[in-house]
Amino acid sequence: MRTVATNDHYVIGVDEAKNRLFFVMKGDWTATEAVSNWLEDVKKALQHMRPGFTELIDWTEVSAIVLTDYIAGAQQLAINAGLRKAARVYSGEKFLKLQMDSLSRKTSFPVESFFSKEDAEAWLDKS
Repeated sequence: MRTVATNDHYVIGVDEAKNRLFFVMKGDWTATEAVSNWLEDVKKALQHMRPGFTELIDWTEVSAIVLTDYIAGAQQLAINAGLRKAARVYSGEKFLKLQMDSLSRKTSFPVESFFSKEDAEAWLDKS
């Protein structure tokens, strides 16, 4: 994986051979100035993907999220760029999972949830 963007709240990486985006979400997403480059960074990463790509989204380091519009914006960018499917990994935090599941239903984001990164990657690797 090659890192495309990083800050205190996220790391975005790409694996062009696997045609996969990697997101590691961190900290709390409650202040817009902390994630002001988020959508631009997502756009940069998407330039490295081909239609049919997958995403692995690691939510295990997030403590709170209020800025769901930013997440919805990234989901729409991915869908428009040809996302095939995505996997989210949680540490066991049920409220965050429910919050993200609700948002994904609104955006028609093709995602499954996991509590193990290995299980998520194995699912993404399946055709």
